[in-house]
Parts: sequence; C-alpha cells; structure tokens
Amino acid sequence: MANATRGSGGLVMLFIEIINKYLYFFEKGNNQITVNTIQDLMELITTEMQSDNAATDSAAEAFFASTLRYIQFQKQKGGAVSEKYEPNVSFFVDLGRFESFLETENKLFR
Repeated sequence: MANATRGSGGLVMLFIEIINKYLYFFEKGNNQITVNTIQDLMELITTEMQSDNAATDSAAEAFFASTLRYIQFQKQKGGAVSEKYEPNVSFFVDLGRFESFLETENKLFR
C-alpha cells in the first residue's frame, strides 16, 4: 500500500480504490459516508488526473470511468439502492464533467 502512494499515478489509483469502498458503504447505509465525502473525493480524483504533474495513466482513467459507469448503472436500475442515489446524489447526474474519462475508457475497450 505504501508503494501505491508513490507518484501521482499511484495516488490517483488509491483514491479510486477508496471511492469504490465509500460507494459500497454508502449503498449499505453507513451514515458516516456522506454525499459530500463522495463528491469531494470525485473532485480530488478529477483534479489529480487533470493536473500537469500527473502522468497520464490509462489504467487509472479506465478504472475511474468504470466507477462512473457503475454509479450511472446504480441510478438507472431502480430499487432501494437507486433510491439512495436519486434524492441525495444529484451531482452524479452530471457525468458530462467526467466525459473525457468515459471516452478514454470506451477507446480502450473497443
């Protein structure tokens, strides 16, 4: 784990791992994981990935795009989990801000 934080690419991967864990606990109803926490982490990941200091890491971009697709899927599938996202997580609707990551992911898997 210590090696994962060396360099900005490893740090971004670590943040993406963390947001995936946060999403799991958010869906399970853990009230310590708030919408603001998830939003702040998404912004941090985006900022780190777009910074001039960060080397482009296609694996991190694909992983983040997969996380965004998962969020989108959870919102669309309906049921109890979708309800957790709908009223609280309005910022997830605007995935256009993360469109470049989704486009990169689509190019990788064609």
